[in-house]
Amino acid sequence: MSAEDILLSASPQVEELSAPPPTLLSTRHRKKQADHDALLLKNRIELLKKEEARALKKINKTKTRASEIIRMREENERKHQERILNAGKAAKAQAKAQKEHLEHEAMAQRNRAERVEREMQKKIESVRKVRQEKQYLRKDLVEQRRIEIEANKKKSKQVKEEQKKLKKRRELAARKKAVATKANYDKRVKEEEDAIRAREREVKKMEKMELDLIHQLKKAQKMQRDAFVVLEGALNSA
Repeated sequence: MSAEDILLSASPQVEELSAPPPTLLSTRHRKKQADHDALLLKNRIELLKKEEARALKKINKTKTRASEIIRMREENERKHQERILNAGKAAKAQAKAQKEHLEHEAMAQRNRAERVEREMQKKIESVRKVRQEKQYLRKDLVEQRRIEIEANKKKSKQVKEEQKKLKKRRELAARKKAVATKANYDKRVKEEEDAIRAREREVKKMEKMELDLIHQLKKAQKMQRDAFVVLEGALNSA
């Protein structure tokens, strides 16, 4: 992820409280949203720290590279003079090596063609055997498939009946549970509300930390652009 992507995604996402009285479902949803926002902010903060470290590393690398370019330019000039002296011998050695390479490639191509032909014959024979086996097995597979379909129909019918019974038991249990848990409902709603408020406070702190890191990253990126200008000057002078 680039620094621009981090800046674009760094917008608060805390959900506004609704006007109606809070319910257990709504408080859970808000708590989940607050946890999600906190996790996103934490991840963006980590990315910003890594981006800043990467930018500082690139600055040092750029300075080192500028020095290396100057040294390499002098070394290349020396090697160029040596290559001029050894050009005749190198040309003869290259011609001999190229001839040997072409001969080797010709032999390798013949070997590959023979190997491909053998593999093709094996595949043709294998396909013929497979087709023959399929003809023998087709009748058995059709009968087996028919038996499986009948068994699946019977099993599906049983499953539907069990599902109906289970649904009735669950509905009865749900009604009993709704009556039994009414007294505990308001307490759980209050606990969820307290957790949401605590998480929202944490999110606000993390948002401030994120803005500080973004400012630091912008400064590091400016330093990196200045280092690249120095490197470009060294390259142009080369």
